[in-house]
Amino acid sequence: MLERLVLKHENIKIKMYQEKQHARAHFHVDYGKNNHVATYAIDTGERIEGTLDRKYDKSVSAWAAANRENLMAVWRALQSGTPESPFIQSLSAM
Repeated sequence: MLERLVLKHENIKIKMYQEKQHARAHFHVDYGKNNHVATYAIDTGERIEGTLDRKYDKSVSAWAAANRENLMAVWRALQSGTPESPFIQSLSAM
């Protein structure tokens, strides 16, 4: 399984994986030293799994909404095995 760091902001890391068996586009959030504390759907920006402090939860959801198009492009590239780095570079900071 291929892992890509999409964004690092303070103690938050946003990652995506090449997960061909997953139908819904999503990303994972690591917080501090804890991996996969939450998972967010790209299409809605909602947290679909896990927990994250409310202030970070709102920031991650807002960031996902602002970057939805590029996040979907990263997801599609990872799933198809094509280069995703141009799309990652296009993401705005949190």
